[in-house]
Amino acid sequence: MNKTLLCITLALALACRREAPSQPPAQRPLEVSAPAGARVPVEVDGEGYHPARIKAPAGARLTLVFRRTTDETCGQQVQFPSLNVRHDLPLNQPVEVAVTVPASGSLGFTCGMNMYQGSVLVQ
Repeated sequence: MNKTLLCITLALALACRREAPSQPPAQRPLEVSAPAGARVPVEVDGEGYHPARIKAPAGARLTLVFRRTTDETCGQQVQFPSLNVRHDLPLNQPVEVAVTVPASGSLGFTCGMNMYQGSVLVQ
């Protein structure tokens, strides 16, 4: 390779390189508190549920709004094993699931393969 071609290749490589972002991506909450009757958005991505824990008063009704944002995940479904409820999560489409916060303990939800875990907890 001659020097001119090497210089051009190096110049193109430097011009095309991507700069690292100056700030880390925004932190998504792992846990949120919600009042009775709230609509709680839950993002499903390659790392799981965001938030994964939702706290609310005992007996409160909530609407969890799941949105799957990637195909690179096992999160194509959400299931609530104790309720025998399962919903498909189409890519980038909101799916609403109405739940009642238990009197004590938690109401768990998982992906279809049981790899991602989330829960609705009494506050």
